[in-house]
Amino acid sequence: MPSTLTTVLGTAAILLFQAIVVGGSIYIICRFAKRRSAGGTQEPIRTDAEGGKVIPVLAAFAGVRGLPWWFALASNNANPSLVIFASGIRYRMIRRHERRFDDIARIEVRTVWKTVNIEMQFRGELLTFAVNVGTTAAAGAALALFPPAVDMSERAKAILSGSNAENPDRSVT
Repeated sequence: MPSTLTTVLGTAAILLFQAIVVGGSIYIICRFAKRRSAGGTQEPIRTDAEGGKVIPVLAAFAGVRGLPWWFALASNNANPSLVIFASGIRYRMIRRHERRFDDIARIEVRTVWKTVNIEMQFRGELLTFAVNVGTTAAAGAALALFPPAVDMSERAKAILSGSNAENPDRSVT
């Protein structure tokens, strides 16, 4: 009798664990599908307590300069961040970093399917930082916050030209 009870309890524990795993997976899939259903985030850029412009991002990536753009060493879709200040940026990939605009060598924009990634290459650094902002409108609004001295690719300039009517001098307001 005790071995039958052990078997029943063991089977029940396994079934409960499987239900938790499957239920949790379905919840996560539905949560991210809902975020991406509109083609990205629709949240507006907001100003934080320090005066920085908080760019709503879906995910952040650390890449390697010279490798294909889709290759990332690390990614963060749990709590990525990009904040643009008058003097530079603060971003979070795995941990928080701050960079001045002088450190940014080039900004590139990559658009594939439902992702719009803003990639920043830094002077003298092998690693790059990219964020998925979801829409080209969000990318244009974020790019408009960078000063004109920051070098941008032709794709970034094309997206920026669509948002220049709102912020013609590309300065942080």
